[in-house]
Amino acid sequence: MAKIALAFSTLPDSPPATLIEWSKAAEDAGFAGVFMTEAGNDSLACSLALGLNTRRIMLGTAITNIYFRHPALLANEAAAVQEFTGGRFILGLGTGHREMNTILKIDMGDPMAKTRETVAAIRKPLEGGTTGPRVTKKLPIYLAGVSKPMVKLAGEIGDGVIFNFFPPRRVKEALGELQEGARAAGRDPKQIEPTLFATAFISDDLEAARRPARKLLSRYGALRFYGNMIARAGFEAEIAAIRAAGRDGDAAMKAVSDAMIDSTLLVGPESRIRERLKELVAPGIGTAIVFTNPVNEDRNSAVRRTIRALKDF
Repeated sequence: MAKIALAFSTLPDSPPATLIEWSKAAEDAGFAGVFMTEAGNDSLACSLALGLNTRRIMLGTAITNIYFRHPALLANEAAAVQEFTGGRFILGLGTGHREMNTILKIDMGDPMAKTRETVAAIRKPLEGGTTGPRVTKKLPIYLAGVSKPMVKLAGEIGDGVIFNFFPPRRVKEALGELQEGARAAGRDPKQIEPTLFATAFISDDLEAARRPARKLLSRYGALRFYGNMIARAGFEAEIAAIRAAGRDGDAAMKAVSDAMIDSTLLVGPESRIRERLKELVAPGIGTAIVFTNPVNEDRNSAVRRTIRALKDF
């Protein structure tokens, strides 16, 4: 059975003290890890803080944007988190969204080449013992994999891969792509952990849960990478309609079907969330990282509900 971790973000209703409380609660409940997202925050600094306030639980980033830091700084930051937390850190790397990077005036160039170069540049000082501090345990590097080429690259050079918004059909395809990349590099696919980032909207009222889920997917469906992936997973009509809606948010939301929501997200009552999660991890996911958005309640209540619902998964 897959391990279960939780993901947190630094939102207005998630101040540092609350993130620490949630991490301690997740550790006490037996969860495998806590992962920090990176959206207007420093995922590594947050991971360090959570690590210094916990004892056992794994820490990770999902994900750290490779364009935000020089590889030398990134290697040293990751090494610091790893050593200050007793070797409990997983560095999850990704390219971020082209749309957001463009706003920040970042020229992404070739994301595949950039990812390959960054991983090599990070691993050299880590494995050569030249980071400050020097790492005493292997620091796993996971790659965010949405497109087929990036999933294969994770199989070639990563210790793990992080999927996001993947319906069951895409999970199965991606696991094959991961194995293909590993074998092409002469690696054992079993040494690379497939990880799934799953966003949850938990409520006994299914339709109430679908409303914010619909809004989320209308936004991600408009993004190039995610939209293309979701379209290829069987939702071509929905993605075409979302893109045709342009800046008309209401039209974009109407384009998101119930099937698209139920296939890519965890939505509904706790029992339904557990069933869907089992379906998603069944093909061979090693760790599921669950990020919860509240439905008609505050975020703290939603996170606590998630901990109760999944602690014995």
